Amino acid sequence: MNRTLQIAVAIVGLLAAGVYMLHFFGQINHPYIPAISGGVLIVAYLFGLYARKKQEKE
Repeated sequence: MNRTLQIAVAIVGLLAAGVYMLHFFGQINHPYIPAISGGVLIVAYLFGLYARKKQEKE
């Protein structure tokens, strides 16, 4: 698995977490922020698990 892809997905996950925290503390008010940020975080986490298992097999 490409290491730069793993780093990019981790950065996207951190940005989604940051946006969610801004929403949580009232800095951003939009009704879809929790759903979008949550979905991105879940996808990033699942991709991280997939990449780790694939890396262990190699």
